[in-house]
This record gives sequence, C-alpha cells and structure tokens, in this order.
Amino acid sequence: MPRKTAEPTTTEAATVDASPNLALWASVQATDPRYTKAFSRSGGFRGTAINHTYQQKRATETFGPKGLGWGSKILAEEYAQGAPLVHDKHGVIGREVIHVLRIELWYVLDGKRGSVEAFGQTTFVGSNKHGFYTDEEAPKKSLTDAESKALASLGFSADVHLGLFDDVKYVNDLKASIAEAEKPKGPTVEELLTKIEAATTVDELKPVSVAAASLAEADRAKLRTAYTAKVAALKGST
Repeated sequence: MPRKTAEPTTTEAATVDASPNLALWASVQATDPRYTKAFSRSGGFRGTAINHTYQQKRATETFGPKGLGWGSKILAEEYAQGAPLVHDKHGVIGREVIHVLRIELWYVLDGKRGSVEAFGQTTFVGSNKHGFYTDEEAPKKSLTDAESKALASLGFSADVHLGLFDDVKYVNDLKASIAEAEKPKGPTVEELLTKIEAATTVDELKPVSVAAASLAEADRAKLRTAYTAKVAALKGST
C-alpha cells in the first residue's frame, strides 16, 4: 500500500535535512503533545512517554492497516533473572524475573517490504514501594516497548527521542502548529467574491456574510465593498 506522506510542519522543516532518505523520517517525527506524558523513575531519570495507540495510528496513516501495511512478529521470548529480591527480615528470597522479547517490525513503503528488529522488556516479578509483585501484563508491555523502539528507529516520534520535548519553546510551537492545522477551513475570500458575483437575489447573499466572519479584517472589508455594490445592483434591477 503506498505511503501517505503528510506535509511537514514548520518545526519539522526546520529540524530535518532535505535528503530524500529522510522523507519518511520528516513526515512522522513530530509528536502531538496531547499523546505524551512526562514520567520519572528511580535514580532521577526523567523522560516523555508516548501513547502507543497514537503510535499505531501514525503507523497506520503512513503504511496502511496493521496486518496489511505493517505489523510485528515475535522472533524470540524469554524470562531472565534480574536483581536480588530482598525481604526486610529474611534477606534475599529470590530474584527479579524480566520478560524479554525480540520482534521484527515489518512495513510496506512505496510498494517495497522493509523490516527492523527491536527488543522490549518488562519486569514480570519484582518489588516496589508497596512490596513484591507479579505483573501479569508484562508480555503485552514488552511488545509495546519493542514496537515503540522499532517505530522510533524509522523516525516515528523522533522529536521525543532526540530530546526536543525538553525544550518548552519547541513544544509550544508544536502545539500552536497543530492547533492551526486543525482549525476549520472555511471558504476563501476569492470563493466568497465569486458567490457574490453569481448571486441573483439578496437572499443568496446572506450566507456570504456569515462565512466572512472567520476571515481577516482586510478580506472582510473587500467583501463588504463587493457585497454592498451587489445589493445595490440587485435592488436597482427590481
């Protein structure tokens, strides 16, 4: 299935090389901040998490439906031992268990099949401030982790992985760019002038005045002049 390449935003255009090899990267690197969340981990590590459903949507927009234009296949899976689990009274009582998997993420781009490999991992048995735990969703989380890493290697949400979300100005500019792109697109001043010229009754002019409300003042002034002249002409002909 052919790729649907989105027009890069101003922010994208300013941060991506013009090389044709970066065409895919440029079209998918910008991340909608609404689908991100800041997080912090022990040891002072902080970062930005990206909603995986949003990532899958971006991949589907680019390659086609999952399973047809792109998808992932588990190549290897294991449960590995991790750090010791220490009980306050009984000392070491076991070890963490880490779920690890390796996937192949495949995709169809410009009629050609490509693929990348990535690892994902999640603590299956571990401990936190509440005590020892078993995470029954570890396999699902590991798959999400691996798919996210594979998509990132193709450029998806690269701005997050490049650390650009640490720049408040970058994020604010991105929000503004997305908001502007999502504004309802009304008729242009040229289209409204054509409607004024084609009107045969005063009633046909009424929708024009409503549509003109979203235009800039200079365009509204131009329309007012044409509107007034047309009303006078229609009334003069009756």
